Amino acid sequence: MLGASAAFLIGRTLGREFSASLIGDKLRKYDESIERNGFATVLYLRLIYFPFTVMNFGMGLTKVHFGDYFWGTGLGILVGTFVFTFFIGTLKEVWVSGNWAGLISFKVFFSVGLFIFSLFIPKLIRALRKES
Repeated sequence: MLGASAAFLIGRTLGREFSASLIGDKLRKYDESIERNGFATVLYLRLIYFPFTVMNFGMGLTKVHFGDYFWGTGLGILVGTFVFTFFIGTLKEVWVSGNWAGLISFKVFFSVGLFIFSLFIPKLIRALRKES
């Protein structure tokens, strides 16, 4: 989190004005949309496992608020780590045991389901925000 935050702040401090001058008005609507939906955008990109370094610096070039970036990154990292650890641990159990029928088990389907569900978390958060 510390490294991701530092990269974001470097991108914001050193690159925001330069990138804005290069882009001009072409991508302004996307930049404003990212600013409005910063948390959900960051969370979604973390959950689809967008390249980490590119995203850290790249988000610094947008108008996303640091708080949205920080919390979206934190939640995305936690969810992603849990899903992948659970899934890889399940596959390791099958591999070590040699019981390949274990690939068709509740744990495997559950871990794949968690991964698929993680892709919809930003949409759920956005829907919950609209209800509030």
